[in-house]
Amino acid sequence: MKKLYTIDLSHENISIEDYDLSSLGHYGRGLAGYLVEKNVRNNTDRFDEDNVIVMVPGLFTGTNVPSTGRIVLATKAQREKGLQINNITGAMAQKLSSLDVAAVIIKGKSKDKNAVITINADGCKISHENNLKNLKVSSTIDYLRKIYGNNSAVVGIGPSGEAQLPLSTTFSTYPEGEPVYYCSRGCFGDVFGSKGLKAIVVQSDSYFNSSVADKEALRIEAKKLGKIIVGDPICGGALPGYGSITLMKMLKDGRNVPIKKKEKKATTKRLDKKINRTCAPLCVIGCLNRHSNSHDNMFSSPAESEAYAALEGIFDIHDMAFTKEFNRKAFELGLDSIELIFSCALYLKAENITGTKEILMKLLSDVEELNITGRVIGSKTQGIYKLYSEKSELLPMVSRPSTTEEKDFNVKLAMKCKFDDISDLELLYSKIIMLENLGFCLFSSFALIDNEEALAILKDLYYYATGIEIEANQLINYGLKSLEKELDFERRAKGISAQKTIPEFVKVLYRYFDGEN
Repeated sequence: MKKLYTIDLSHENISIEDYDLSSLGHYGRGLAGYLVEKNVRNNTDRFDEDNVIVMVPGLFTGTNVPSTGRIVLATKAQREKGLQINNITGAMAQKLSSLDVAAVIIKGKSKDKNAVITINADGCKISHENNLKNLKVSSTIDYLRKIYGNNSAVVGIGPSGEAQLPLSTTFSTYPEGEPVYYCSRGCFGDVFGSKGLKAIVVQSDSYFNSSVADKEALRIEAKKLGKIIVGDPICGGALPGYGSITLMKMLKDGRNVPIKKKEKKATTKRLDKKINRTCAPLCVIGCLNRHSNSHDNMFSSPAESEAYAALEGIFDIHDMAFTKEFNRKAFELGLDSIELIFSCALYLKAENITGTKEILMKLLSDVEELNITGRVIGSKTQGIYKLYSEKSELLPMVSRPSTTEEKDFNVKLAMKCKFDDISDLELLYSKIIMLENLGFCLFSSFALIDNEEALAILKDLYYYATGIEIEANQLINYGLKSLEKELDFERRAKGISAQKTIPEFVKVLYRYFDGEN
């Protein structure tokens, strides 16, 4: 039976209880939200001792279902806000699920700081590694892998997270190879830092050993789903052929992107280290580096494409080498590199300074040094604007929720799935949450969200994974209910209206499913 781990950093206690889906009824993102709400007060603040960090792999994660290498991180965002949810990739999700860990709940604060949580087949332990204090991300990973093995999966923070900068986020390691890690969007690192938690390490050699009801039937059905994903022109053509730059093109042109697979150039050069072409094993899309034939044109993460587009659009900087170096340095500090660019843009506008490559690198150095300017940049666009609020022309530069754009598009889905009482837009959100609940990379949305055959397969996969029979619409309905519970939680914290927490990727889906496109 799968387990729920509760780790109390204040008292260094670890408790383990059985997880029974049939009685609890929650999984994936829905389970993460349920566990946060269960463990905090409505008025718990972000850095309060009783706030929690919850980690939940998707329901299909750790099985042979393709492109399901995702894990949800959740916490109470602020005193008057509800959940903050990050959906991250890397090696940890499948390894954790292969140990039959359904969720990890982390509470309390480590008095000694630099806490490291280790989970393996023997259980879980808390240690303190003072040598990790203020280490950059690569050095942190190297240090931990010397102790726990090169095949261990690590999620943690860099020095910006230890300093509790709002701009800090978590890093997550890929399987052994290059690139080694990436830093996620979403700025979650300060919560780790507030708890004195430097890293979580999972030791396991398995990626696909999660307990399921019928492994062989699941494997056969999973192959059918893989063919649907690969057969989609975006998932099987543009993304693996051109990399994640495809998403930047879709933000500009909607569906009008090249879909022909890019021919790989033959190379006779032997690579010293394998290139991680996918973010996680058994991803059949491979937008990370399937397009790459050398380390020279290798992406560290999809964020590099987004960073290039942001630098080009905001500062008129057309330099991929600079983008890679800027992104690398930001990642080493454990920063959300895209939010960093937006924060630099707002600050420079406020100070009437022209943004150049030299200026941007200086601002990044300021963040590293944690001087006054660096702390201002590290406060994100929201924090910076508070210092310059008399300049109302800066307000449009403050980062806004992803759903702010929803009014600009007319989302149309062909498959209503008997949900005639809600709008196509709400149905889109429900299906996004459905995919997160199951552990799918959201880039699979192009193939799965509006596909009746795929939904039928997902229903069968649910049965083969859990042994519980459901109707296909119940998968979507649970996504809808998960979102409704999140909104209700936020309303109780605020006492007023609530804001949906939908991944930034929805901006691409608005355009893809726009009925006017």
